[in-house]
This record gives sequence, structure tokens and C-alpha cells, in this order.
Amino acid sequence: MTTSQMVPEQAPEPAEALAKGTVTLAEVLFVSIAAMAPGAGAAYAIMSGTSFGGGGLPLSVLIALVGCLLVALAVGQLAKHMSSAAGFAAYVGTAFHPLAGFVTAWVYPLVYIFANGYLCLVFGDLLAGSIVSGGEGKAFTFWWVTGTAACMLGAFLMNYFGAKIGTSIGLVLGAIEIVVFVVLAIWMIVSAGDQNSASVLTTKHATVPGFEGMSGVIAASVYAFLAFIGFEAAAPLAAETKDPRRNIPRAIIGSTLIVGVFYVFTTYAVDVYFGSSKFADFLSYENGNGWIAISRHLWGAGWIILLITLLNSCLACANSGAMAGTRSIWAMAHARTLPKGLSQTHPRWRSPITAIYAFFGFAAIITFGSSAAWGPVTAYLVLGQVLTVAVLPIYIVGALACTVYYYRFRRSEMNLLMHVVIPVVAAAALVPSFLAGAGIAVFSFIAPLSWPLNIAGPLVAIWYVVGAVIAVRIHRRRPEDLEALCAEGSDLVPTV
Repeated sequence: MTTSQMVPEQAPEPAEALAKGTVTLAEVLFVSIAAMAPGAGAAYAIMSGTSFGGGGLPLSVLIALVGCLLVALAVGQLAKHMSSAAGFAAYVGTAFHPLAGFVTAWVYPLVYIFANGYLCLVFGDLLAGSIVSGGEGKAFTFWWVTGTAACMLGAFLMNYFGAKIGTSIGLVLGAIEIVVFVVLAIWMIVSAGDQNSASVLTTKHATVPGFEGMSGVIAASVYAFLAFIGFEAAAPLAAETKDPRRNIPRAIIGSTLIVGVFYVFTTYAVDVYFGSSKFADFLSYENGNGWIAISRHLWGAGWIILLITLLNSCLACANSGAMAGTRSIWAMAHARTLPKGLSQTHPRWRSPITAIYAFFGFAAIITFGSSAAWGPVTAYLVLGQVLTVAVLPIYIVGALACTVYYYRFRRSEMNLLMHVVIPVVAAAALVPSFLAGAGIAVFSFIAPLSWPLNIAGPLVAIWYVVGAVIAVRIHRRRPEDLEALCAEGSDLVPTV
């Protein structure tokens, strides 16, 4: 049986049915927005690029926006024809082969399990650091453990009570997050006065020694790309979204554009306010909490608003990422490529309850195990490194799947720009980010990784290999299950 010979979709048993058609466009849009954690992304992930791009960082973010928007456009072309909880697994499996689809599905939950741990640890560290100065001692430990557990519990509950409740809360949290940062950014722009200049959108202020000009801008764009991870989180909610073939592409593309413009605007604001000539030193300002320090200066006691917003950003992202990861687990179990018990849904809330238990169980073990070994800060850096290395190959292959899918199944609709140029350019744009995350020093701006960050590449490679071995095993015994995983939600004509 080939990929185009789709097995008939069977009506799910009541115990396995998700709450179909309950999520609106606005709600699924904010799932992707929240999964990118725009507040935390603007304040931390993007700022890592100042060491390379200096005052030219806004141009780096603009480049990353264009690259990610190209990926989103390519993925959107696939989402128009496939609406499945398997998300990227369905796209890749249909375009290339069900084996590739399973490996994608196998790795995808791992990305968000590590993302959940990363965000919960950031939440705990931010909370503890705001209450106890110095970053150590029993009191600090108590608060970061309490904060980490509270964030994980909050994300668990939002998932437990179903997609409608979880996405509705995510919409509110995401909107608040963006509004607070935009207000602070406007405040900084006004306060910057005559320091405002469009020159930060050029290479003029990219003056870091060894990374002058476009070299520094491109190097910094690697870290800007990392802030966009999660834009595709709407895809696995297709089975629960109203009119998914219309709304999922809009959510993926719209969230990328909204958050991208937000990133460019906020990065411009902090650049001109802090000073473009000294922006390369921003990471050392107030021990990396430069945005908090600026809010203290501009708002006085109102800095608490920004702190709450950053905590909210972590919680909203942990919730959205878990929704994407648990739906992928549910889809694999529903297709019998994972134990069938993982497809159980809650009788009232229709949430994938056993997948949620499994997801948060593993997340708790990884989160508290890594923090016990290395401390919260190093632990969240390691978890962030792992999720980055794991997800970028999925994005790269997902973009290329657009070209392959249209060539194989919809050649009459194939457009050179939309289905060839855009996906290929999008995939190529992500390669430097993957190499940087894995510590593969192909380019001069990629630094070798030290322990324990250097475990990310080998760990992810092992997980991919394990997934490939399991996929081959399933394909030999029950190839129809792999077909079912990739075929559900496709509008290719089913055949027996």
C-alpha cells in the first residue's frame, strides 16, 4: 500500500474521541502565539544575540521573521489539505513516507516535554530571584521549587480541562503579555528621544569585534530564530478546531507574523533606549535581567507588572506546548503506533487524559532530575538546548514536505514560488540555527559547546535513532498503522 492509498477513517470509540470543532480561530491562533512565549522570547532568547549583532540586532530579528514566515507559509499549504492531531507527522508522513511520519511524531512530544521543563524552571527561577536576592540558599531553593511545581501544575490543569478551556485561558494570557510589552516598548521609544534611528535596521551598529557587519547580524539571527519555536503548535489541534483547513493555516501564518512584528518592535525599542553603541553588553547588564532592570528604572515599583507578565509568558507557553505534545501522543496511540491506552480521553472534558498524565509525568522527572543535578539555571539552559536541536530538523523537513507533497499528489496545483522556492529557502534558513544548537562548528560564529550543553546533540540523535528503529519494526508487522497515523485528516481520496 502506498501513501496515496489511504485506509478508510474509522469512527473513534467514545473513549477516544477528542472534542471536535470546539476551538475557534482566535483561540488556536493564541495557542501558537503563546507557544512562542513572546514575552520570554523578547526578554531572553533574542537578547542572547546581542553578543554577536550588537546594535544591529533588530535587523537580525527581521531576517528571522522572514525565514520563519517562509516556513509558516510552506506548512500552511500542507495544513489546507491535512487536518490531523498528528500535525507535522501527517505532513511529513504523507509527503515522504509513513516511516518518516512516525519518527516525526516520535520526536515531537519530546520537544515539548523539554520545553515544559525549560519554561517551568524559568518560571521558578524568576519567582525565586524576585523574592530572594543572591540566587542561592534554602529560601531561594524553596521558592524556585515551589514556582516550578506551580507552573507545571497550572499547565497540567489547563490541559486536563480540555482544549476549549485551555485555549480560552491562553488567549487571555497571550493578549495580556503582548500588551504589557508593547506599552513598555513605546515607553522606551519615547524616552529614547533623539536616539531613535532606523539605522539599527542596518549593519551600521553591528560592530562586535570579529563579527562586524552582516557576519554579526547573521550570527545573531540564529538566536532570533530560537524565539520563534512553537509557531506550529496550532497544527496538532486541527481535530478540535472549527473549519481546520481554513483556520489552522491562518493561525500558523498569523501567529508568526504577529509575534515577528512584536519581536522587531520590542527589540528596536530596547536597542535605542539602551544605546546602540553599547548594546553588545546588554547580557551583562543586571546579570542578564536587563528588561527587568529597565522596567525598574522607567516604572519604579511597577516593575512587578513586567515580572508577572514574564511569569505569565512561561505559564501560557507551557500550556500551549503541552497541548501540542499531548495531541501528538494521542494521535500515535489512536493509530496504534503507541500503546492504545494513551488514546483514552476524559469522559467529560474530552481531553487526551492518559497522554496528559504521561506527558507531565516525564516532564516532571526530567525537570526536577536535571535541576537536582545541575541547578535550575544550568538545567533550563540544557533543556532549552535539547528542544532546539530536536525541533529544527522537524521544521526543515516539514518545509520540504510542502514541495514533495505537491509534486507527488497535487502537481496540477503546484506553484513554483509557493511550493518550491519558499519551502527550499525556508529549510535552508534554519540550518545555521540547528548547527549552532548542536554545536557543530561549520560556521565561524558557532562556538563549541561546553558540558552539559554538549549533551544536546548526542541525546537528540539517540532519540531519533530509537524512533527510526521502532518505526521499522512497526512497518514490518503492521504497516497499516503507520498509514493510519499519516492518513487521518487528509483529503486525499481514501481507497481500500
